Amino acid sequence: MPLSKEERDALPAEHFAVPGKRKLPINDPTHTSLAWDMVDRTQGLSDAERSEARARILRRAKELGIDTSDWGKSVHAAAMTLWGMSLNVPEVANHPNRMPFSGVLTFVNQPSDLPPGGSGGKRTYLPKDVAEKALESLLGMAVDFSDDLSAHDVTQKIGVITGAEIVGDEVRIEGFFYAADFPQECARIQEEKEDLGFSYEVRAQTRLMGDLLQIVSCVFTGAAVLYKDKAAYQSTSLAAQAEQEIEMTKEEMEVLLAGALGPITTQITALNKEVVAIKASNDQTIQANKDMRDRVAPHAKALRDCAAAMEAAGIGLHSGRGHVKMLHHMAASMEAEAAGGHLPHIYRDHDWTFSAAGEREPNAAAPAAPVLDANNPVIKTLTDQLSALGTQMTDLKAAAFKNTEAPQRKTIPSEVLTLLAKGGIKEAPADGMTEDQIDTMLQAAGVTKISDRIAAKQKIANAGLLRA
Repeated sequence: MPLSKEERDALPAEHFAVPGKRKLPINDPTHTSLAWDMVDRTQGLSDAERSEARARILRRAKELGIDTSDWGKSVHAAAMTLWGMSLNVPEVANHPNRMPFSGVLTFVNQPSDLPPGGSGGKRTYLPKDVAEKALESLLGMAVDFSDDLSAHDVTQKIGVITGAEIVGDEVRIEGFFYAADFPQECARIQEEKEDLGFSYEVRAQTRLMGDLLQIVSCVFTGAAVLYKDKAAYQSTSLAAQAEQEIEMTKEEMEVLLAGALGPITTQITALNKEVVAIKASNDQTIQANKDMRDRVAPHAKALRDCAAAMEAAGIGLHSGRGHVKMLHHMAASMEAEAAGGHLPHIYRDHDWTFSAAGEREPNAAAPAAPVLDANNPVIKTLTDQLSALGTQMTDLKAAAFKNTEAPQRKTIPSEVLTLLAKGGIKEAPADGMTEDQIDTMLQAAGVTKISDRIAAKQKIANAGLLRA
């Protein structure tokens, strides 16, 4: 069981593997075993502190009778924190306690740029087939949030992963944060999302592969939101990659649309002025009908008072067509006719809109203005013109994107072309190459050393020749 803050504060200094900083509690067998797994991925420790921590943990394990015979094997199960990047937070909130997120968690079939926590100072390599087998273990895992956004905090789980997939060499995830439970944290994520990324935790079996640590099997156990500069894989975000798919900058697109839509904008501005003038005229009419509104007001109030009495007695409470609701609508209808200069005599319930936006509380204020007549020649003319202008705007936008040239395939580096030629491929395939084809080509080209094959595959992928 995790220690509460009170329990942790009550522990003596000797029950920590790093007593000076009160990190890695070793008060019982469970926490002592966990401390051994956490030494390499605990933030803020020097190499000397980690070495002393391991010694203290081993002494404590001996005191508690813990078997440590498998703690130092070269191929071992280890808790590792591998840092990836990319966080995209759409501002869509259909559920009060869900703020959706999506992003790239890490990459497969390529070495990490930096050694991640828990890897013993070595860069890591996650094969695609290993990631595919472990992919389902991501589902349902929690997402953590630390106050300084630099480490994992398993006591503060602010979200959950609900989807995961491998696209090309990217491991992508999606899920949601608990927006209502953690409003300050979610607001901070929204503000700093361009600088944030993901970190994940994994239980993994590893082995040395040259100067890399290859993961041979793993199970994902969690993730966290961190700053991108903590990432082992330093790359651009998923959102930035999506923006680059169109070979036109934002400024160029704005200039294009401004030139095409300029005349339409002028016409819309003129129409808006006419609408404002019509509204002002209606306001004057309403003010002129003040006597009529004052004459009707006590009767509308009587209807609302009747509705309140029936509601208190539990009568006529149907949500859609109940007496209480009808009385409120009748009062509002009378006030609307009076505002238009007419003495109300007939309640036309089939003309009334029972939408959520039109419903009023029992003591709500009367409408400020009557509904404009859609058949009014002036209003109809303005409506038709606005509709035509909207169609023109849609056509212009469609034409602008249609006339945009498709992105050109980037030039293949000469070293990649040379490598293909050595492998018996005279011209790069238009649709790219599968991993099996690349392996066959590298074998034919005499590239057999593992580190050289990895570097070659990376160059081929960067040239856009790796078929997803």
